[in-house]
Amino acid sequence: MLTNPSGPAVLNTTTETLTVTKLPVHITRAQVLALLHDHDRMITMNPLVTEHHLQPASMSASFFKNELPEHKPQVKDGVEVPIPIYSITDDMSGGSANAGTAGEGEEQAASGGSWRGGWAKRFIPDAITYNAAIQNREDGMLTITHAPMGVHSTTTWLVKDAEDGSGGLVLEERGKVSSNRMLMGFIKTTLQDSHDKLVKDFVAVLEREAAKFSEATTTASAQKPVRS
Repeated sequence: MLTNPSGPAVLNTTTETLTVTKLPVHITRAQVLALLHDHDRMITMNPLVTEHHLQPASMSASFFKNELPEHKPQVKDGVEVPIPIYSITDDMSGGSANAGTAGEGEEQAASGGSWRGGWAKRFIPDAITYNAAIQNREDGMLTITHAPMGVHSTTTWLVKDAEDGSGGLVLEERGKVSSNRMLMGFIKTTLQDSHDKLVKDFVAVLEREAAKFSEATTTASAQKPVRS
């Protein structure tokens, strides 16, 4: 049974998304996992986020009470190991401080990138605060969100070997959202676009990190004394 139901099960529905992105061949698995496991960076990569705070470890037990068994924390010595829970606030007015330039913010609002578009502005407040659990995994990351109005979501990020024999990697992002049927129509129109943008931003950050690493390595090599 899903957490935070917004009403009888018959009024709830679920939608899923899948985004698979081929990563540049020079990006390593360690670099991808390091970014996925950097919770602060992953949270603030969302342009809607205005603030986030780590919740007390004691919240983990109640957060996962009704989650699926495969999503629950590991048990050690008979006790669940707490998973970090974050309180996150999103700016839903279309004017987030993290949304980039003013022009970019206006473009996002005009294209329906904000939850304030259309009929939703009558129901969605200017800011929404929700709790999200972020679990580091050996092959990626799992995020579970409990949001207002009964919206429940899980997002799994996995780093996999490319199947084309290139020796490169692919990033698979799989999202699942459950909510009241009245909200789902709106969510479905924005979910895939937001996931696609997030993945593109993620890859851009990886590219910058890889470039910095390459530059630092080249500089260090150049500074090594030459033995005669």
